[in-house]
Parts: sequence; C-alpha cells; structure tokens
Amino acid sequence: MFLDKADEMANAVLPAFDTPTGIPYAVIDLKSKKSKNYGWASGSASILSEIGSLHLEWAYLSKMTGKTVYREKIDRIRNHLANIDKPKGLYPNYINPQTGKWGQVHVSMGALGDSFYEYLFKAWLWSGKTDSQAKEMYDTAMMNVELQMLKTSKGGLKYFGEYTNGRIEHKMDHLACFVGGLYGLSAPYAKDPEHYNMMGREITRTCHESYRKTGKH
Repeated sequence: MFLDKADEMANAVLPAFDTPTGIPYAVIDLKSKKSKNYGWASGSASILSEIGSLHLEWAYLSKMTGKTVYREKIDRIRNHLANIDKPKGLYPNYINPQTGKWGQVHVSMGALGDSFYEYLFKAWLWSGKTDSQAKEMYDTAMMNVELQMLKTSKGGLKYFGEYTNGRIEHKMDHLACFVGGLYGLSAPYAKDPEHYNMMGREITRTCHESYRKTGKH
C-alpha cells in the first residue's frame, strides 16, 4: 500500500519537472498541474536541498516500482549539477529551473543546502558504493566548503560560515549540526579518515557548546 501511494504521489508531481533544464519547481497544484517556485527564493529559483534530496528517494522508488521515469528525472538533475560551473567549487543554494544557472550566490551547510550534501554520500552508500559520481561530488564539495567556509571562533570552536557573494557571514544555524554526524559516517571512506573524524568531533562540539550556552526560553 505504501509503495503504491509513493508511486501515485511521485507520478502526480511529474509535471513540476517539465522545465527546460529538468530541474523541478518546488510547488505544484495537483488539480491544475501548474507549478511554481517560492517568490522569496532568489527570484523564484529552485532550492538545492530540495532538488538534491530527490536523488536518493526517487532512485529507490524507481528500483522498487520498476519504473525508470523517476530515475531518469533525478539523473538529469544530478548531471546538470555535476557539470555546471561552480563559484570556487561551491554549490549555491538557488538555481533557476528555466536557465539552469545559479541564482544568488549563497552557500550554506544549514537551511537550503544541508541534505544535498548528506544525500550525495548516502546515495553512494545505497548504491553499494558504485555511484562514483555521487562520491566524487561529495568529496569535492566537502573539500571546497572547508577551504572557503570553515572558520574558528575566538574560543576555538570550528563552524561553517555562510558564503554570500564572495563574503563570509560568521554564523552557523542549528540545521548545519548534522554535518558532525555526516563527517563521522563518511570518515571510513575518506582519503584522510583522521581528518574527517576530527571534523566530526569539532563540529559536534561546537553545536553542543552553542546549545549549552544558549539560555532556555
């Protein structure tokens, strides 16, 4: 029953993918089949975390239903993200579904970006470690966010700032705290496992200290 419902819902939202690039809109009216993006999202752009999260979910659905259409849709998105030029190797949070170009150059390991990175690595794991494109994209993305966005506070706490148009905003929202676990999960498969384990510990420590030092409301 659940698989049938998942298939039914995925099929219902397929019209959202009918864009020149194959990058879907975020919102669809299931009755009229008209779709759109949020007006606040960098001139109605699609959001990286949303289109990135689709890959693992729809690849699995394609496998379970035997319907290739779902896999074809997300492979087109993945290939576009893999091949598009990236500012300093980073993946901005907004992308235009009509042109395929980045919107505002805003990069975050928290809201709007988070699960894109998480699902790249998990897609590789789920594939039985055969999805080399996902692993390469993940390794390269993590290397570049460290190079461009990793900062250390005066108190010695490591955090990922937010990259906006070439400048770093020195803040890390709580959604980025998943990164500690992601580093730990991927450490055994990294070129430098000790570094990944260290990063996992340090980001987790930063999040723990942030919560500990924040007053109760």
